[in-house]
Amino acid sequence: MLQAQLLLLAAALVEAAPAYKPKIADVTKIGTQESIFPFLAGSAPHFSYPVSFGIPKEVPEKCTMKQVQVFARHGERFPTSGTGDAITSTYYKFSNYTSSFNGSLTFLNDDYEFFLFDRDDLEEETSWENTLDPINPYTGEQDSQRHAREFLYQYSELLENTTSFPIFAANRKRVYDTAKYFADALGVKYNVSMQVIDEGTDVGANTLTPSFSCSAFNWSEHKDVYGNFSNQYLKDISGRLNKQNKGLELNTTDAANLFDWCAFEINAKGYSDICDVFTQEELVKWSYYNDMHTYYRDGPGNSLAPTMGAVNFNASIELLKQSDQLDLKVWLSFTHDVNLVNYLTAVGLFDDGKKLTPDNMPFQSQLFHGSWQVPQGARIYTQLYQCGDQSYVRYVVNDVVIPIPSCASGPGFSCELDEFVEYGYNRTSGTDYVASCDTTKSSNETELTFYWDYTTKNYNASLIIE
Repeated sequence: MLQAQLLLLAAALVEAAPAYKPKIADVTKIGTQESIFPFLAGSAPHFSYPVSFGIPKEVPEKCTMKQVQVFARHGERFPTSGTGDAITSTYYKFSNYTSSFNGSLTFLNDDYEFFLFDRDDLEEETSWENTLDPINPYTGEQDSQRHAREFLYQYSELLENTTSFPIFAANRKRVYDTAKYFADALGVKYNVSMQVIDEGTDVGANTLTPSFSCSAFNWSEHKDVYGNFSNQYLKDISGRLNKQNKGLELNTTDAANLFDWCAFEINAKGYSDICDVFTQEELVKWSYYNDMHTYYRDGPGNSLAPTMGAVNFNASIELLKQSDQLDLKVWLSFTHDVNLVNYLTAVGLFDDGKKLTPDNMPFQSQLFHGSWQVPQGARIYTQLYQCGDQSYVRYVVNDVVIPIPSCASGPGFSCELDEFVEYGYNRTSGTDYVASCDTTKSSNETELTFYWDYTTKNYNASLIIE
């Protein structure tokens, strides 16, 4: 279906493309690689959570939605400057190769144009303005607009009497852009105010990015664990390509860069020929390595992840408790993948106590999949609905209802509100963000307040461009 739509759109849109864009790609390739998105470490376009329990995400019959919270990642983007430089270093090896390419690299013989031709695109959300193909269906702009329309379809009743409401966004430009695309797609009816929350190191606990203001957070904690995962698959990739192309001299770093090249090129133009250099087994191993890396850096394997995630989780609980007293029934927040993983770790949805190890891949028992939780454009919904005299809470992660294992006896496999509050307090009772992160050295903000004081403070942090 997607292919047919793209073919129909191609002729109409190609002339509208900005003049500086490179040649238009083969439209028949766009939209054909979605099966590999779950294996690309959260860098490829958005996809729904791959394991569904068959539970409708709509409110159960005879129940009424009372509040919804959305905690979302920015949308599809170009790579960061560091990753972009790494990809470019590998591309230079290809561009300086003087012989014809063989094997899976033969596409480079066909006037291939590198997708990172403009360094100004690095760090940026992919959009109509910078996409490399006018019918690319995966830009962050389009994803956010689709998300907004889907949101309105399911939750517009919560906005019936709302004439204005805030959307909260961390102040990295790509995060703000995602939130703004979402807001614009809602239309002018709701008079959205953008509340831009500083993600600096000196904002303490009043933040959407607790990891950035936690001076004690060790980004490389347990690197000795995930770093022991065998890189033989990377040697296989570089060895195979070198054998097919004498004198190319790729190494394992180049092989790893090719995975990022694959993912971000799809974001930029809708498909990537470089993705075809991998076997499915190599994609699976790359995916597991990155799951393990995320598990120990941002997830249950990191000693401070539950503490950092508790900042936003505790605020979420308070919004749920105060739902009847609050006029606003919709709470929309946009941030980074790190912070969403921290948050999910505090909630405990994907933590069964089983650590990921470099020694074996636990195919049948692996619960934690980082890229499934936080792909580009990831969205975590907290639903509060009333059935009879009782209120219930449940989560929808990337379009799939994910029940709390120990509290799912309510309608739609939800958790009764009072039980949920007790569950949440038990999850966060051992955490102390201010003390553990030593934030008082740089900030006097000891709790998250912007959901309650935005009307008087009007948060407008300057955007971080680089």
